Amino acid sequence: MSRFATLRRWTARIACGGAVVVAGVVHVPAALAFPYRADFGRTTVLSERPIDRDAMRHVLDRADRLLVASPLYRPGLSRQLVLTDGGWRWDILSIGVRTSIAFRRPFSHALIFNRSSVAADRVTNGATLGGVRSLSGTIAHEMTHRLVADHIGEWAAMRLPAWKREGYPDYVAHETSIRPQDEALIRQRAPHARVLTYYEGRRRVAAELARNGGSVDALLRD
Repeated sequence: MSRFATLRRWTARIACGGAVVVAGVVHVPAALAFPYRADFGRTTVLSERPIDRDAMRHVLDRADRLLVASPLYRPGLSRQLVLTDGGWRWDILSIGVRTSIAFRRPFSHALIFNRSSVAADRVTNGATLGGVRSLSGTIAHEMTHRLVADHIGEWAAMRLPAWKREGYPDYVAHETSIRPQDEALIRQRAPHARVLTYYEGRRRVAAELARNGGSVDALLRD
């Protein structure tokens, strides 16, 4: 085997090994050694900043009050909330979705949040328009993704049209990141902005649930 072929083989092995390591870290955020951890029943919070337990309980209580309104809700689910400051840990964990406010990887119980403030109940991606949400509402949004996946299966959940996939979690969260007064400006500046999918999806989901008598099963099936 030529030296070039050998070098190419070892380069491919190193790249493959690196990809495996990155994938492992992305799905196991604790591997990034977050400096702060707190447990609240079956909820584990990892954070880059000290965790105010009283403020965190308030955020979690509000998130759960929103979730309870969904017929898909199941109490007692374990979950891991990963609160970043938008720095290097976020950059690693959010590969492929770095401009997001928060996300959940398929088949994962970890919910990852961008620049988070527990005290202010706020999370942001830094965007001037459509870049701020409540932390509690965003927890409810991301947990709803999991509830939907648990209910219909991960693959089916990923195949839902975007307006259902993002609209129903925002419907449960009672919010999107767009303030009504900013909608026209966002449409003018970026008519295809992804954030509009959430905004329009929530309204469309609300209309569909009103039409079908509130059946989430029918919403997800049709």
